[in-house]
Amino acid sequence: MNDIVLAIVWVTLLVLFLIAGILIVFFVSARQRLRQQIELTETKLAFERELRQVETEVSEHIMSQFAQELHDNIGQLLTAMHIQLENQKLDHPHLSEGLKPIGIYLEEVTQQLRLLSRTFNNDYLNHIGLFAAIQTEVERLRVLRRFEVSWEPVVGPTNLGKNQELMTFRILQEIIQNALRHASAKKLSIRVDNKNNGFEMLVADDGKGFSLDETLQSQKASGLRNILKRSRLAAMECIIETSPGKGSLFIIKKMATLD
Repeated sequence: MNDIVLAIVWVTLLVLFLIAGILIVFFVSARQRLRQQIELTETKLAFERELRQVETEVSEHIMSQFAQELHDNIGQLLTAMHIQLENQKLDHPHLSEGLKPIGIYLEEVTQQLRLLSRTFNNDYLNHIGLFAAIQTEVERLRVLRRFEVSWEPVVGPTNLGKNQELMTFRILQEIIQNALRHASAKKLSIRVDNKNNGFEMLVADDGKGFSLDETLQSQKASGLRNILKRSRLAAMECIIETSPGKGSLFIIKKMATLD
């Protein structure tokens, strides 16, 4: 009888040991799989971050080259045209009055080109900072006289990293281009709040507005998707408030520091 009880005890212990062993193996295996999944996820995230960084650098490099071409080549042509125009005035004084409007238009084109090349030049933007860059963009818009622009200059630090500043300015340019092309707006307002170590930029227009969901699902929303994409790249939150007939409001908020 004792032998039977002892055998049952040993069998029970053996079964328990086997179960414990299986559980330990399962637990270790599960932890290894979890660790592998975490490492794979981190690798994918690192690759995506690197890919986005490269994409951003390529895009900004192209814009810088474009700005340089505007300044060097087209700028020189405009200067030559201006000199030729002045020579014509000297050679034909009786034509001076008729050529005067052309000179005014040429001067406006030159000014617009100068401002435009600055807003495309990354080195220039990094040098003057975000707030001064916004001021330059506002001056360019006011010369265009397409709509009334409201902007109060901001003092103090932006509380953003350099990359965030550059990306935020590109987002602003994209918002402005959308307003120029599609909104039929008469007024545009730009406001920045950089208090309490934060950053928030609000860009509003009184245009015709749009259906956000429908626009994002369409094939004609590349500008809007660029705004959302660049916001994510800059670690910023982008909130869009709009509806047909009620204008548009874009809110760009600082979420994290991007060095």
